[in-house]
Amino acid sequence: MTMTFPLMERDFKVVILALSDCKSVFEGLGSIVEVGGGTGTVAQIISEAFPHLKYTMLDLPYVVANLTGRENLNYVGGDMFQAIPPSDAVLMKHLDDS
Repeated sequence: MTMTFPLMERDFKVVILALSDCKSVFEGLGSIVEVGGGTGTVAQIISEAFPHLKYTMLDLPYVVANLTGRENLNYVGGDMFQAIPPSDAVLMKHLDDS
C-alpha cells in the first residue's frame, strides 16, 4: 500500500521557493525549532541549505523515533504543549490535532 502526503508535498514546494527567493528570512538566526515536522523533509532541506543553523525538529516521540539527525539537525520527541526547546525562531507549518 502506497500512501501519499499532499500537505508534505506542498510544504516541500514552499520551502524550495522560500530558499530560492527568501534566504534573508534565515539570516541572523543561530537556531530554529520546527514544531510538528513529521517526516523531517523540511528540516533536512533547511539544515542542508544553512549549515550554520542549529535546527531542532520537535514532534511526538513515536514520530521522531526512527529519524536520524546530523551535525546541525536534531530530532526531539516531545509535546509542544509541555515545552518547546529554546531557539531564536520557531517554525510551525501545519499542525494536525488528530
